[in-house]
Amino acid sequence: MQQMNDNDVISQIRKGMHVVDAAGEEVGTVEYVQMGDPEATTTAGNEPRPVYLVGALAETVLPGEAEPDVPEPLRTRLVRSGFIKIDAPGLLQPDRYVSSERIRDVAEDRVQLTVSRAGLVSEE
Repeated sequence: MQQMNDNDVISQIRKGMHVVDAAGEEVGTVEYVQMGDPEATTTAGNEPRPVYLVGALAETVLPGEAEPDVPEPLRTRLVRSGFIKIDAPGLLQPDRYVSSERIRDVAEDRVQLTVSRAGLVSEE
């Protein structure tokens, strides 16, 4: 049997899928998915650029709000490995990020992680 790499796993994930932690507890839903580039030596130049007027306006109002919104060197590591951003339930809970390496399984409408909710990185 051929082993799947991290990009194979993350390519199965879609916005809106339910995310559960290692214990099966609901963490939230997938808000954003980014494939990784493990061969990249730097993330410079790989940041998404605003293409449309709304995106350009948003960049003017909130400069530097590119995903993932976490400090370095974690940001570079997530961009290299690929990641999902998890929209936490409720207005007061921060959104979280998880690298593709910490995704155990993707089935139907659910993403199962290998870590607990406490082990996830919160958005800044």
